[in-house]
Amino acid sequence: MSYITFMQYLVALLPDRLQAEAVYSALEEAGLPLEAVALVGRGYRDVADYPLPQGGWRPNFFTYWLVPFGFVSGVGFSILTGLETFTSWAGVWGNHLLGGLLGAVAGGMGSVVVGGGLGQLAQWGLPNYVQAVKQGKYVLVVQGAGLVNRAKGIVLRFQPQSLNVLETR
Repeated sequence: MSYITFMQYLVALLPDRLQAEAVYSALEEAGLPLEAVALVGRGYRDVADYPLPQGGWRPNFFTYWLVPFGFVSGVGFSILTGLETFTSWAGVWGNHLLGGLLGAVAGGMGSVVVGGGLGQLAQWGLPNYVQAVKQGKYVLVVQGAGLVNRAKGIVLRFQPQSLNVLETR
């Protein structure tokens, strides 16, 4: 029997090196194991070496082919079945066009579910950590389910620009 294990991460965005080092020192004084704490930014870990989730929506491979396929399928379905759902106000070709648009929406929804799941949508509220580090900010990462709760209270005292708890499998 295999068990699925989840790893929790606390990811905090800090505005400058002084605040990042102060938070790191406070975590060290609180007794958190330093191998579970990482600073990403100039003089510390490189952002390219540390995998951080990126905020915003990024289209994936499925989006590029499922949306056009959905549009063509919607138009084809409208023509083949002869349904006249919108003909009274959109005309015959408008009816086929709306069928195509509805098919494209269905393709887009399918690409989100198949291509990245709802976890991809959950990243909309996350900041773009790579861009923030390039602007001179620092990212503090604490790894470990038991450590995240302890570290959260300490990090919140320093008023980070962003604080997120993420889970991965």
